[in-house]
Amino acid sequence: MKLDWRGLTIWDWPLAGLLALALLLDGATASELGYDDRWELPGFLVVCALALLASRWPVVAGVGVVVVLLAWSVVLRLAGVAVPAAAGGLGAAEVVAVLAVIVAVVRRTSRSTAAGLVGLLLLGCLAVGVLRPEHPGAPQELGWSVVLPVVAVVAGWVLRVRDARQARELRAVVVATQLRERVALARELHDVVAHHIGGMVVQAQAAQAVALPDPGAPARVLPVIERAGAEALSAMQRMVAMLEDVDGDPVTPPTDLLTDLRAAAVTSGDATAVRLAVELAEPVPAAVATTVLRLVQESVTNARRYAVGAREITATVRAGDGRVHVRVRDDGRHTDRPRRSGGGGYGLVGMRERVQLLGGRFEAGRLPGAGWQVLADLPLRPEP
Repeated sequence: MKLDWRGLTIWDWPLAGLLALALLLDGATASELGYDDRWELPGFLVVCALALLASRWPVVAGVGVVVVLLAWSVVLRLAGVAVPAAAGGLGAAEVVAVLAVIVAVVRRTSRSTAAGLVGLLLLGCLAVGVLRPEHPGAPQELGWSVVLPVVAVVAGWVLRVRDARQARELRAVVVATQLRERVALARELHDVVAHHIGGMVVQAQAAQAVALPDPGAPARVLPVIERAGAEALSAMQRMVAMLEDVDGDPVTPPTDLLTDLRAAAVTSGDATAVRLAVELAEPVPAAVATTVLRLVQESVTNARRYAVGAREITATVRAGDGRVHVRVRDDGRHTDRPRRSGGGGYGLVGMRERVQLLGGRFEAGRLPGAGWQVLADLPLRPEP
């Protein structure tokens, strides 16, 4: 299991601070009572570490805390060391750690798993109170060992309900984003089909006009009409697979992919410079060219908004062997908060939807060290 230290720092620092305060409280209590806390410190530290991992691996943390508490209580019993207790025989740091684990277990696991782990934790705490020698200077219990677990369970359940509501809202936003991209792409394909059919009509009319004076004209024009018809049929097949919705703004497909890509890479003001490399060994159909352009535009926009300290953005588009490959990468440090306002934060969802609708593959993620990379691989023509 690999720990995400970045995520740990962002999300669990309040718990880490609370655990640190509890450790200081245990140390102050031990000093006031003239007690050597070297016996309690190793067990306390392990339990606190497990509490910090509970939000990611609640089952492992829950079982681990019980095992450590029981094992260290046996050690203290054999050594004859009485630990000053804050509640139920536990030190203050252990109390905070156990409560944090209960919250994470109720919040992150299924109901049956949560019930079992909470019961195991409570039984483990009861066993600790029996195993550990009672310190003569320990404070009165005051029933905190009963009240605090109930509070932790309620807090975990509240967070669980909130997480479920946020997940539903996120799914709704993702579905809406996918729908919007499907509608936009369907409109673009509609324009492509109209363009090809219009060309076919013009070619057919021209062939009829010159058929009598030039009998060989239809033979020259028919292959052109056939290719245009094949392109129109291909675009129509893709469009039929999408939603026939009238919402959304119409988008004009690119007429010159290279020119449009250069326009997307233009740097203005304090925007990060874009280095563009385009190799088009094969012509790119309009439907695919539209998606390629959107990928580059959205990726460059995301890099300029989220990449802190980026010196350059590299955009590469290569078409050949029946496929077009797109790669956009930067050398900045990415954050969850944009450097510039605007945007809905779901550009990756839209890009992935577009690429998959055209039968391609899409990847996006952080690079080792620093930077972000977007990769897309699309067929130039529909695959059988």
